[in-house]
Amino acid sequence: MTPRSRFAVATGVVLAAVLVAPSTVPSTASWTDREYVAGDLGTSSFDCGTDAGYTATASSRFLGGSLAGVDLDALATVRGVDVAKTGSAPAAVEPAGAPELGTVQPYAQAFGNPLDVGLLGDLVGIDLTGLGVGLPAGSAGAVNQVATVAGTGDAVAASGLVADSGGVLVTDTTPTSNLPDPASITLGRALPGIADVTDVGLDVGAVGANARLAGCDALQEDVWGGIVQQTLRTNLRAAVQQAADAGTTGVERDYGIASLDLRVGSPLVGALVTAVDDTVAQLDATVAALGGSDGVLARTINQGILGVLGGLTGSLGLGTVGGTVVLTGPDLGRAVSALLTEPLQDPGGTLALDLSAGIRVDLAHLLGDDEHGLNDLPANHEVVLDAVTLNAIADRLGQVVDAWASKVTTALTTALGTIQLRIALAADLSAPLLGARVTIAKLSVAVDTGLAALVAGRTKLSVGVDLLGLPLGGLLGVVTGLATSLVNPLTQAVVGTLTTRLFAVVGSLGTTITTTMGRPLVTALATVLRGLPGVLSLRVNVQEDTAPAGAADARASTGRYTETALRLTIADGLVPGGLARVDLATATVGPNSVSLVPQRT
Repeated sequence: MTPRSRFAVATGVVLAAVLVAPSTVPSTASWTDREYVAGDLGTSSFDCGTDAGYTATASSRFLGGSLAGVDLDALATVRGVDVAKTGSAPAAVEPAGAPELGTVQPYAQAFGNPLDVGLLGDLVGIDLTGLGVGLPAGSAGAVNQVATVAGTGDAVAASGLVADSGGVLVTDTTPTSNLPDPASITLGRALPGIADVTDVGLDVGAVGANARLAGCDALQEDVWGGIVQQTLRTNLRAAVQQAADAGTTGVERDYGIASLDLRVGSPLVGALVTAVDDTVAQLDATVAALGGSDGVLARTINQGILGVLGGLTGSLGLGTVGGTVVLTGPDLGRAVSALLTEPLQDPGGTLALDLSAGIRVDLAHLLGDDEHGLNDLPANHEVVLDAVTLNAIADRLGQVVDAWASKVTTALTTALGTIQLRIALAADLSAPLLGARVTIAKLSVAVDTGLAALVAGRTKLSVGVDLLGLPLGGLLGVVTGLATSLVNPLTQAVVGTLTTRLFAVVGSLGTTITTTMGRPLVTALATVLRGLPGVLSLRVNVQEDTAPAGAADARASTGRYTETALRLTIADGLVPGGLARVDLATATVGPNSVSLVPQRT
């Protein structure tokens, strides 16, 4: 590694500062303050990147905090990795069995302790197993924990979806194929007893955090500022302080959060699918019952003919109606199968209704940044759970359910309309002749059309009467006009049966979805959303620092710098005043230190 910088306190710098000071400042001959020598590097000199007499510390932990009365920090199964190294001496690492990742630079050692989420299962309300599913082959894992320290004063820590080198591998633009399935955290204890709600939780996508500390750079700035302030007296301190570091020199931090969804489970979601399945089964059974020579439509036509004959004259009789009624068409279940499996989303993509899993609300984009979600936010940013914004989501659910009901009923109505109806029925007409009943004609009823065309009135049944040439006397006119008089009544009777037994059933399904089930589902979600701000606090890019201890016992030390990607604070509704805190992806570097040998000037 080449030196990052070289810095020396030169006597000329001090003299130059004195030359611009008021004449009342004591001369250099009267100064008794100390400068410092950093080890054997020479008077107050720093060759950053080369000097190797530093102590550096780093630690990473994917999961921390407490939940349901369990101290997550004390669980060995989610233990992180802590590393410390001084100069060229071997690093000390906890746990002792953490594998070394190899030497990444001179005087440096790197260690990792990735979690095996497959062994964790459901950990007191936190299910991390999803984070082990869906990553590309060869990836470092979504719960990686690494720490690197160097005798040159550098420290790097990273946890979550990060590379062994410490780089964060998750952003709002990371392809889905490079991300694992989410982890889940239950909120059921915080929001108990909500009608029609069986599960409330957070689904957290991949997260990652890292922190880097260039200890030499940080100490160089700190020691230089201390020397000047000790040396230049009160009347020069204000001027020198303007050149002091306004921020934290040598510290870099980054984080990434792939997604954060609110998950709400309700039996009403599954009931929506059940209602459609039940309706399809009912329609299939009805279609089967409509066909056949003695089916519903054949009997409807028979009764229609008898009704017309009875109104014309009591002389005509109708023999047994024979023939076929056949309905053929598409598989009604297949017509709606895609609608029962594809998640439904509102136009903005913030709310999704997964008919196999429940309701999801994209909190990352709803409450974070529209474009970047929860990424690129300021340090210690609190995600405000705005009640007005959350309440509007329940209304969107109602719109999604209504739109889905419309798609389902349209699909079923269209499928029913394409069913082909073929009727070919025939019966003998008889009349009294010479004291006996004699067959005088053959009556036929036929149609071959789609149900949509028939119901819409674009086609009608055809009716024919074939006379047998017998002397009918006054009945001749009645018989010859019978065909015309039967067309409309029979068509209306068949259309009425189809409408009542098929199309009206589909319309009833639409009402069931939107009203009987949809409205209670919206109410359930609204209740969850109203309670959420009172039980959940979200913070991202959490940065917690401990100030440098300053030069003491001949050592100068940096501060301790921590980056946590996501912090959840949850009110435990079953424990009065109880709170749970879950930290996901935490990286800590420092304090890093170096020996300072005092020397008189």
